[in-house]
Amino acid sequence: MSLVFRTALILNFVTQFAVAQIVPEEISVETMPDRGPNWFIGKTGNGGYIFDATDGEMKGMLSLSRYTPAVTFSPPRQEFYAAESYLARGVYGERTDIVAIYDYENLSPIAEIEIPNYIARLQVRSHMGLLNNGRHLAVLNMNPGHSVSIVDVEDRVFAHEASTPGCAVIMPVAQNDFLQVCGDGTLQLIQLDLSGFEANRVRSDIFFSVMDDAIFDRVASSNTGWFLITHSGTIFHASTDDDQIIIEDGWNPRLEGEENWRPGGRNEIITAHHETGLIYVAMHEGPIDTHHEPGTEIWVLDSNSKRRIGKIALDTPANSILVTQEENPKLLVVDSEGGSHVYNAMTLSYERSIAIPGSTAFEDL
Repeated sequence: MSLVFRTALILNFVTQFAVAQIVPEEISVETMPDRGPNWFIGKTGNGGYIFDATDGEMKGMLSLSRYTPAVTFSPPRQEFYAAESYLARGVYGERTDIVAIYDYENLSPIAEIEIPNYIARLQVRSHMGLLNNGRHLAVLNMNPGHSVSIVDVEDRVFAHEASTPGCAVIMPVAQNDFLQVCGDGTLQLIQLDLSGFEANRVRSDIFFSVMDDAIFDRVASSNTGWFLITHSGTIFHASTDDDQIIIEDGWNPRLEGEENWRPGGRNEIITAHHETGLIYVAMHEGPIDTHHEPGTEIWVLDSNSKRRIGKIALDTPANSILVTQEENPKLLVVDSEGGSHVYNAMTLSYERSIAIPGSTAFEDL
């Protein structure tokens, strides 16, 4: 018997023996558990990581586009909606912008609606908003002029595009309306009909100076409207009554000697807890036009008394913050080095850090 034949025979025997010893892998498919308190989405360039801030445990992951300004969740429909942008060759090629719909149970894409214009791809939470009727989703476009795409998430269709030159941000109010901040120092109210088409448009009086103290395009929702903040830290509250825009007098929490303290950060710098009316702002000390500098402190403000009631000194400055809306809320912080941290939003005590690779901002869930 030749050496080659004997070698082949031995290899064949060994291979058959090895195959016989392989234990079939058991495949299990897990679905999402019921949503718990203080859950949130950590947005990264690789997707959206769903975490429980109470214990720091990861619950799942949404496979979002690297160009996703915002994602929101609809509890009644058990669906996520994300504004997403794709290039045919990854970093170049034909561009397609969509609203992607993911189911909650499996975190799988179940539908997509193409948007004919280019969405604003900045990491800004308020560049997309699910209107309070739960049916229409408004997405900010920038091409380079501003417009808003209205998507019907119930019928899964693009409904309407409203031209909004000089006005940005999506702040849902009433049932089917939204406010915007405009470059002339006003707010704009756009009211939609039942089909998602524009029915009425109203402008407020000028209430801030774009040149002297502009308002950020980072905003925070309240129980009745929206908190707006200027580069100096002055806070306004805006709401509506039918087609009237109501803007309360502005107030600034800085004390004497704190004139150089101002809001700043790369992403979300202001957030508010609806039930208590507490506002959290990332603040730093610096000259004018340092609004991109991360916050070395987080100031806690009481919107009822219009004063500061506490602050958190940070070891690493904050680029983005979010407070959850539970009875015992958590304050979530993304620092300038990409670390994610959890604080008790009432006691302001540090609780834990969570490893979220490439984290840039948070979304409430």
